[in-house]
Amino acid sequence: MTRMSLAMGGYEAGILWRFLDGVSAAVSTRMVSGSPPAEENLTFLLCELLDANATSLHALSYPLSQARTDLEASDSGITVDVEFETHEHSKYVESRYSGADLGIVLAIDHPVLGQSRRGILVQAKRLFGRGKKREFSLFSDYSSFDKKQADFLKTLEKRFGVWNSVYYLWYNPPSCAFPDAEAKLLKAYDASGSSLYPYLHRLHPFVDELIDMGFPWLLGGSPRVVPPAEEEAKAREWRATQPALRVSDLDVVLSISEHGPPQLKALYDAALERRSAPTFSPFADFLLLALASSRYGSDQSDWIRLTEGQKVPVPTPRQANERRGEVDELDSPPIPRHTLRLTVRSTLPTLG
Repeated sequence: MTRMSLAMGGYEAGILWRFLDGVSAAVSTRMVSGSPPAEENLTFLLCELLDANATSLHALSYPLSQARTDLEASDSGITVDVEFETHEHSKYVESRYSGADLGIVLAIDHPVLGQSRRGILVQAKRLFGRGKKREFSLFSDYSSFDKKQADFLKTLEKRFGVWNSVYYLWYNPPSCAFPDAEAKLLKAYDASGSSLYPYLHRLHPFVDELIDMGFPWLLGGSPRVVPPAEEEAKAREWRATQPALRVSDLDVVLSISEHGPPQLKALYDAALERRSAPTFSPFADFLLLALASSRYGSDQSDWIRLTEGQKVPVPTPRQANERRGEVDELDSPPIPRHTLRLTVRSTLPTLG
């Protein structure tokens, strides 16, 4: 895999984070308004909010058009494009095998940093309420979680020989949907530092190398003096919108789902214990890290084609003693229902 990182300063990273987090909050709010949405509805809404051609149909606190305008004011020469398309599964494939809900293609086009494309598969699940009143709780779980589906995705990951390339996206309501006592606990979890939000102005451009060396990736970069009271007020405002959309690595999910569907509390506890991303990372944090670091996603050609919704052959077992399974019954793995392309393109002149 190409070891290339996208060096973004705090200004550019903050712009992208603000837009992506606004999308996360908008999808989360939909869970507490109107009739309860299905996971498919939430995924379609997420894609529409991100899509450059459809996002203007919705009211966002920080729209993509404003993010682009603000990026143009930067000296780094960075702009961002987002688009999505949908794919239909045949009934046969849909009924017998379940692939991912979302394929994400991360593309970088820069005259200095070069070009790269990496693919990620994402399976989405929503949090369900408990009891007769279907109230949300820290002990609520993602009851539509299917262990066989997670194992199937793990098999695909192994067959393609890719790592850090399959994730779960969790749809959660904002803390106002929880009882007051539990809402306070949720905010306390997030106040412990599970998000990079308070540190955006100190995001290090060489985050990939920092992770490799074991340093806390939140440190470094050019400091910006922010009054503590102002910073804490913004952090409190952000915590009120959480847990919203979160992302977990497939291996994390498998490790905590041995005895049933993952619970919200179990994911929060895992994030505190591991202190590594993405155990239960906010959506905007994950995408920003995935753009900045080549450790997320794979640049393998067939894997990218799969995330784009193209038919690709099922790879043969990589080891002679590997047990064959249901994946070998397929000519091609099931394609994701939707594909998102997130492109960071430079407006700088080409050298040479």
